[in-house]
Amino acid sequence: MYRLMNGSAVAVALSTLLVGCGENTQAKTTSDAASTAESNSTGSTVLTVETVALESSPSYEVQREYVGVVKAGQQANLGFELAGKVNQILVDVGDTVTEGQQLIKLDTQLLKTESSQLKAQAEEVKAQLSLVAANLKRQRSLKAKGFSAEAEIDSLTSKQRVLQANLLRIDASVKGNDLKLVKSTILAPYSGTIATRFVSLGDVVNVGNPTLTLLALEDKEAFIGIPAHQMQKVTSLSAPSIRVGLNDYAVELLNPGAMVDTQSRSVGLRYLFPEQSSVLEGQLAYLQFDEQVEEQGYWVPLTGLIDGLRGVWNIFVIGDGNKVERRSVQVLFANNQQAYVSGAIEDGEQVIASGLHRLVPGQTVKPVSTAAE
Repeated sequence: MYRLMNGSAVAVALSTLLVGCGENTQAKTTSDAASTAESNSTGSTVLTVETVALESSPSYEVQREYVGVVKAGQQANLGFELAGKVNQILVDVGDTVTEGQQLIKLDTQLLKTESSQLKAQAEEVKAQLSLVAANLKRQRSLKAKGFSAEAEIDSLTSKQRVLQANLLRIDASVKGNDLKLVKSTILAPYSGTIATRFVSLGDVVNVGNPTLTLLALEDKEAFIGIPAHQMQKVTSLSAPSIRVGLNDYAVELLNPGAMVDTQSRSVGLRYLFPEQSSVLEGQLAYLQFDEQVEEQGYWVPLTGLIDGLRGVWNIFVIGDGNKVERRSVQVLFANNQQAYVSGAIEDGEQVIASGLHRLVPGQTVKPVSTAAE
């Protein structure tokens, strides 16, 4: 009986202990749930995002730029009209010359000797003419007195005419020799700059061999190659501009292009630079013009684009309940700050402008509208 009562007491005590432990566990569980809820409440803070309102545009502007080279309006390879040995070179590469200035001379010793011979021949013929004229005068005087035959007078007259013809031939040879002396010196046909020298002192040159390349100072031109399909747009520009180095020049179109180059497949256009333009032969010249491309689209900031699957570009827009929605777009054109896109978007929708890496579709955000640039 005593043992039974002791067993019952132990059972009651154990039951009381288990009940107490259960109450403590339930209280701890309730406390942990409250803490978790509080933590979740703190982590669900709504992010603030900057948005831009979409505005439809019928077209976009692209700055085109085509490259060419600067060339002189006149470029001559100067040569002699007769063969000879180079005796003097009066200019060199880089020198600026004026029209009519002497550039290169040939050795003229042979021509001067020939000139002296021709002059001596002319004096000889003149002396013979004087003698014939004197004899002819004497024979005519004798004929008047009946002492001279007509045949003698005819012979002297014929000889006089032959000598006169010889004198004319010698005079022509003298003039030809003088012309050769003049042609033995190359003169600048126009004002310009010496670009290339092909000969040195003592060289023997043939007729037409180039000795110097002379570039004109005035009328500098730009040769620009453009695609054939851009011909109408480029040639219709009212104020074309060409950039050379850091300077822009207002130029004038000289020709509208006549053919497509078989190698470059472009059409060559010539533009005239203004006077006193500081451009050099061979410099690169860039023709710039703005082209309007007629295609419906929207401008969005570059920071508002995010790459999607398989190379597709996406943007995030604000949907119902300020939830983030993903839209796929096609990029038609982009500059340093904005992209011109088309796709499943509408005029007036709010596009998230930046911070897309912090967002996921379906997330609730707080939009703040900013003005589009």
